[in-house]
Amino acid sequence: MHLKYKITDPKCEDFSVLVQELNTALDLITADTGESSFERDEFNPVTDGCIVVYAQDKAIACGIFRKHQDGSCELKRMFSKVKGAGSYLISQLEWYARQKGYERAVLSTRRVNELAINFYKRQGYREIEPYGKYVHTDRSICLGKALTI
Repeated sequence: MHLKYKITDPKCEDFSVLVQELNTALDLITADTGESSFERDEFNPVTDGCIVVYAQDKAIACGIFRKHQDGSCELKRMFSKVKGAGSYLISQLEWYARQKGYERAVLSTRRVNELAINFYKRQGYREIEPYGKYVHTDRSICLGKALTI
């Protein structure tokens, strides 16, 4: 399968459709859509990045990163409908984040979402100390990875 990506913004129609599918999937897995963790209107094209992945001109995966702290970005709204597209997506997001000067990526997901946790660990992410709103909850796991060239 030939995959290609497009750098876009969260108001892109393809991104919006995929995020709706993500919300539905997360609600089934975790009983929470995750919508409260990301506001499209807060997207800053200077510091943040948004990517949609396509196969045969069909949008199949999406993800976003935003400025976090101390040279790191936070991955958000990661979703893939096709096996293999998630790995491609995260590699493109990490590349794009490095281009914007980030040295590390962090993320959070619900502990009950074992598929996501295992996926991120296969991509080299390791558990880190909770950050931000995740400090006082045991429902979430925070993961991080150095973005090396």
